[in-house]
Amino acid sequence: MNQIMDHSGPKKVKAQKNPADTKNIIKIYAMILIIISIAFIGKATYALFENKKIKDTIGISAENTEPNITLHADQDIVSITVSAQNNIEEISYQWYRGAATAEDIKMAQENSNSEEVEENDDEEISAENEKVVPLGKLITEKGTGNKEMTVQNIGIPRGNTSLYIRIKTTGSSVPTEYIQNYHTDVGVDKIAPEIKVTLQGKKLLVTAKDETKISYITYSINGGTEQKIDKVENGETTIKAEIELDETQDCQIKICAVDDAKNSEIYDKTYSLYAGTPKIEFLAEEDYSIVYVKITYPKGIKKVEYSLNGKEKVEEYDNPGDKKEVNLEIKTEEGHNEIKIKAYAEEEEVYAEEVGECEYEP
Repeated sequence: MNQIMDHSGPKKVKAQKNPADTKNIIKIYAMILIIISIAFIGKATYALFENKKIKDTIGISAENTEPNITLHADQDIVSITVSAQNNIEEISYQWYRGAATAEDIKMAQENSNSEEVEENDDEEISAENEKVVPLGKLITEKGTGNKEMTVQNIGIPRGNTSLYIRIKTTGSSVPTEYIQNYHTDVGVDKIAPEIKVTLQGKKLLVTAKDETKISYITYSINGGTEQKIDKVENGETTIKAEIELDETQDCQIKICAVDDAKNSEIYDKTYSLYAGTPKIEFLAEEDYSIVYVKITYPKGIKKVEYSLNGKEKVEEYDNPGDKKEVNLEIKTEEGHNEIKIKAYAEEEEVYAEEVGECEYEP
């Protein structure tokens, strides 16, 4: 076992056999041990379970080169100390609710970006209804080029939880991963809320969630006046908001979510909306021997389909964002000419169509 567990607590006392006093001595020692344990641990009791390494590092030599990890927990605060033969590039960690296995965490990671996780809204966590779900996001601390590194002041959440740890070292293509299970009756909340933003038309749909209780969110557009929303849902763990965007200019959106423990998360992004469809303009020589087509769209043009008297052609562009204007020269034929243009924006479902007719008599 590569992991070293450092969790302080009273050692088991071996009582000597004394037929007259054995029972009394054991009772006295038991009381002393309980008092010492409560005084040492403080406001809550937590238990450390068996460590489980998730997977081995690929390509290790016969000599053990995997990092060694020491976890030290005191008063619901845990620290991670890692020592390795190679330099430590980073240490990442994330909490999960429940006594997670490697399979549980892998499944939770796969589902985190694809589906909404159902959460237990009851204030008291029921062990029988407990599900393995991520609490907050993965936190990564970068190394400083040393072979030893410590990450401190990590709060242990209330209830049955699992601490997932991922360690990257130089020279190893695959990180080393660990799981450690905990239980505490009180816990220390140091997990920031999560903010998810979805663009729907000209609106931003904002959802801020916390694993305990969320307090409020604020948002501002282009550095303007902050708007505050504190209407909570879903057992006081969720706040939702809609933000209207201005389609005539870029909108820099800054959102801050704060939970009851004053942990905060910031979301900062600029959105650009362009209403309407590509613009198509026709110009021509005086005798209509050449028709010029100008197509513009501020967000970029992906494809142009055009035809002259039923003869179709297609032009596609690899970098639509760089193709904000397209110019075509179409040589007409003698007699009546019909020109059809269909221009697709960078998002292929947005397009414009125009038809032009002219007579060319050489």
